[in-house]
Amino acid sequence: MIVVANKPGQLGNMLYVYSNLIGRAIESNLKIANTALDNYADMFPATAGDLFCRFPATKSRIRSTPRRRRFLYHVVHFTARILSKLRLDLPFIRQITIRDWRSEINVGDPAFLASLKPRQLLLLRGWLFRDIPALQKNADAIREFFRPREDYLENVEAVIERARKDVDILVGVHIRQGILYYANVRQYFYPTVRYAEMMDEIVRLFPEARVGFLICSDWPQDPELFSRFRFTFGSHHLIEDMYAFARCDYLIGPPSTFTVWASFYGNVPLNVIRTPDQCQSREDFQVRLPSD
Repeated sequence: MIVVANKPGQLGNMLYVYSNLIGRAIESNLKIANTALDNYADMFPATAGDLFCRFPATKSRIRSTPRRRRFLYHVVHFTARILSKLRLDLPFIRQITIRDWRSEINVGDPAFLASLKPRQLLLLRGWLFRDIPALQKNADAIREFFRPREDYLENVEAVIERARKDVDILVGVHIRQGILYYANVRQYFYPTVRYAEMMDEIVRLFPEARVGFLICSDWPQDPELFSRFRFTFGSHHLIEDMYAFARCDYLIGPPSTFTVWASFYGNVPLNVIRTPDQCQSREDFQVRLPSD
């Protein structure tokens, strides 16, 4: 069994890693456990009842609670760190650690698959565990596994119903301004007035349509800055905003696994804004995969 043993970021990053592993699990008839999904497990019926957050979906004999999942994650994470530090490769357990954000391991590589042993736990730590062909082939099964709880979906439906009132095209706008302590995020901090200018550009891309906007942000926004648009704010709930974006017609936002997952889940074209002066063009909107 393959076990995800660390958290390479927040929900979007976690979904990236797990979705690639699930794609390979389907192709090679593998079992995956993701103890690192502990604090998000209750958001998805497929993982809510399982201490190990396994694929294929399984229900634990012991009741799954946040405290038990958190304890289990810390045990697994600590074990992986010890194995890595001592360079231990035991018959029943071993680990693989990717120590940077650029090195990639293809979990569909024949050499990787040949290294798996039926009765050995393989603990994974790192970010770039990928298998793009398997991910693409099994995209529908992955989407079904990560279908949120019904109460979240009902709230998403209410937001989308408001946002689509009297509009022909709904564009999701991800304003990411709250997480500034990472250098790779700070470089993509754009002022709100610049987002409003980009929204003006999008309106001009569709002169014959009534364009509306769904605005979701990790930082409070002044509605007056958007008064010239048809717009709706999201619910400010992590999973609801992400899956509301998946119901839009187009998406814009800085580089973020949050919007890429929404693009993948809903097959929604996304324009990734990499520079503050980037102009909006229809050609830049593409459906993305959780693999970049």
